[in-house]
Amino acid sequence: MLGRAVLIIVTVFASFAATAQAQDAQIIYYNSTGGKEQTLGFKALQLALQKIGNPYVLTPSPVGYSTSGGTAEAIANGGKIDILWASPSKATSEKLLSVPFPIDRGLLGMRILLIDGARQNEFSQVKTLDDLKKFIALQGLGWADVDVLRKAGLTVRTGAAKNLYRMTMGRRGDHFARGAFEALKEQAVEVKNTPGLAVEKTILLQYPSSNTFYVNKNKKKLRDDILRGLEIAWKDGSYNALFLSDPDVNLALTKGDLKNRTVIKIPNPNFPEDLAIADAQYWFDPKQ
Repeated sequence: MLGRAVLIIVTVFASFAATAQAQDAQIIYYNSTGGKEQTLGFKALQLALQKIGNPYVLTPSPVGYSTSGGTAEAIANGGKIDILWASPSKATSEKLLSVPFPIDRGLLGMRILLIDGARQNEFSQVKTLDDLKKFIALQGLGWADVDVLRKAGLTVRTGAAKNLYRMTMGRRGDHFARGAFEALKEQAVEVKNTPGLAVEKTILLQYPSSNTFYVNKNKKKLRDDILRGLEIAWKDGSYNALFLSDPDVNLALTKGDLKNRTVIKIPNPNFPEDLAIADAQYWFDPKQ
C-alpha cells in the first residue's frame, strides 16, 4: 500500500513538473501556410530544440504567409510570427537576424540543367564556364537566379515558370537550371506534357546558397539557442543523419550523380556575409 502511495505521489509530481515546464516554454510561431512541417527546415528546427532541452514550443502562426518576403516583413515588423527558413539574401539579412548554419548544406545552390535530351552530346562537351556561356539560360521572371547567372556572364532569357519547360524544348533557350532534386522531380512530371525534356547528365552548376533560419533582430537569444542546438546535433552526427534521410536530399544524392559531374562554380552576388561565416565543414562537397 505504501509503495502504491509513493508511486502516485511521484506520478503526480512528475505531471506537475511537466505542466510547469510546458508553461515556462516559450512559443515560437512559424508560418502556418504550405505544409512547413514536412520540410527539412522544420525537422532541423525540431532537432536543434531537442538538443537544448526543448525550451520552446513550435506553434503555427495565427496568420499564414504565401511568400518568404511577406513572412520576413511580418517578423521584422513585430507580427505574430518568429521564424523563417528560406533562401538567404542581403535584403533579408538587413531586416532580420540569421542563424549562420546552412540547413540544406548548400544543396540549394547545386544546379542541374533541364535540356532537350537530343542535345546531350553538346552539353557533354562543356567543361568550363566559358563553354557554358555559349548557351542561353532560361529562368523565371523575377527569380533571384537571373541576377546570379547574368553576373556570371551567362545570357539569360526569362518567362513564366509554367512555360520554361516548353521554351527549353522549343529552342527559345538551351537549358533551365534547377536545384538538384527539383530537376529530377520536375523532369519526371513535365516530360509527359513536354516529350524529350531530359535531365542533363554531366554538368553541376554551383553557387553559394542554402536555406537558413531568420528571426527578429531583437531576438538574439533565440538565434543563439537555435545555433547552439544545431552545433550539438552536428557534432553528435544526428544532423547529418537527418540531412541524408530527407527525401529530396536522398533523391539528389542517389539519382543526381553529383560526384561524377563537371562542377562549374560561379559567385552569388546576393549571398549575405552573415551566412558566409558559417563553418566550412557544414557545406556539402558534391565530390565526396
